[in-house]
Amino acid sequence: MMRSILIVVIGIFSIQGVLISQTNPRTGQYEHRHNSTVVSPDYALPGLQRNRLIAQLTEGEDVFRTVQQSIVKGDFDELTRHFGKHIYLNMRSIESGYYSANQAQFVVQNFFNVHKPISFSFTTYGESGGAPYATGRGSINVKGNREYIQVYVSLVKQRDRWVIAQFNVY
Repeated sequence: MMRSILIVVIGIFSIQGVLISQTNPRTGQYEHRHNSTVVSPDYALPGLQRNRLIAQLTEGEDVFRTVQQSIVKGDFDELTRHFGKHIYLNMRSIESGYYSANQAQFVVQNFFNVHKPISFSFTTYGESGGAPYATGRGSINVKGNREYIQVYVSLVKQRDRWVIAQFNVY
């Protein structure tokens, strides 16, 4: 619940600057900063408007949780259920561009069959133009060699639910 409220803060400040939520690598705690200033989690929208926004952002948070779990487990069936009608993919050694949900499912599964996930977690959550995004780091096994990846996922609202609009693996 606390993380959802803090994501609300992102929406409040996005007009005036940039607010990001990051995991502090030393403490493992979420840290929320607006233009390099630590932001109090107590600041939020009033009443009903706040409750609606929290419910909406919680849905997006569920999508990010599914993405993280799918990468860690190497099981992408649940992840691909969250793909939008069209999704922009930018992945190592694969031509970037827009794919249908079915094509994207095939591309992502094939990519991670070759690039076996070892670990992954999102470290930064944010909002840009009303659309939530998350970035994270992990490692993969490619032909017996450990490589590191950076993942960026952005969401868009389609038919009253958050779906993955962009999925990048660098």
